[in-house]
Amino acid sequence: MSKYDVSKFRNVTVALNTPFKKDGSVDIDAIKAVCRYFRDKGIKQMYVCGSTGEGFLLDTEERMLVAETVVNEVGKDMNIIVHVGCPDTRHSCILAAHAEKIGAAATSAVPCVYYRPSEESVYQHWTKITEAADLPFFIYNIPQLTGFNLSMNLFNRMLENERVAGVKCSSDPAQDILRFKHAGGKDFIVFNGPDEQFVAGRLLGADAGIGGTYGAMPELYLKMDELIHRHEWEKAAQLQEIVTPLIYRLCSFPSMHGAVKGIITLDGCPMGDPRLPFLPVATDDPKLVELYHDIRKAVEDTKEW
Repeated sequence: MSKYDVSKFRNVTVALNTPFKKDGSVDIDAIKAVCRYFRDKGIKQMYVCGSTGEGFLLDTEERMLVAETVVNEVGKDMNIIVHVGCPDTRHSCILAAHAEKIGAAATSAVPCVYYRPSEESVYQHWTKITEAADLPFFIYNIPQLTGFNLSMNLFNRMLENERVAGVKCSSDPAQDILRFKHAGGKDFIVFNGPDEQFVAGRLLGADAGIGGTYGAMPELYLKMDELIHRHEWEKAAQLQEIVTPLIYRLCSFPSMHGAVKGIITLDGCPMGDPRLPFLPVATDDPKLVELYHDIRKAVEDTKEW
């Protein structure tokens, strides 16, 4: 059981896109601006340098720079979870120690990527990361990208570590959320990963959610969360029926990273283009502009729900 009070992490958690300048460098001013943008919309928690944040396209120094900029800008107003997963354990530990030093609220990591490590390798990888920082640690299970699926055997071993506070469950079977929650217990945080099942995941026991499309429509995820807390499940499901087609449309562009950045830019917070190999999406693309207006209409139409 985790030694930390994890109750503060039960929030809609924006997976933060990393803004870049035209020359491809990290845009510090834009990071500060987008942090304030989400804070002002009511977001209380962000996940930094993960899949959405193009973390694996940043070098170690850039990841430290992004994390430190975010924590310094809004760390007093938000919980900042820093993804520290790297292909190797050593650099993951360096990032974890840095996250503690700058005052982040927690760390998180995928297994080592590219290689197909054994369960024992992943166990040691995650354990070393937890030893590098006295912070709550959230396992990140996303087998579609890593090729490694968290088994219940490994999960139960990780639960013996008092710094393991939860899991971000992005695996396809929704029942995984139920299994992890039952094993972890009420004081263990399970984050729903697939945005298309935000409501269903919560129904199965997820305490909160972390998602890559939250940034394009934070108000709609906050509203779903509000309806769930009010136990208005039917309305929450109705809103999910509105949100999910918007997600599909975001995924229809050359890259979802470019589309989400484009939507945020159209809402007045310039984000720049993603890094290759992620493709850019032009903000004057008629389909993107149409999607932006449809998102804003959905926000307005459901404001009083």
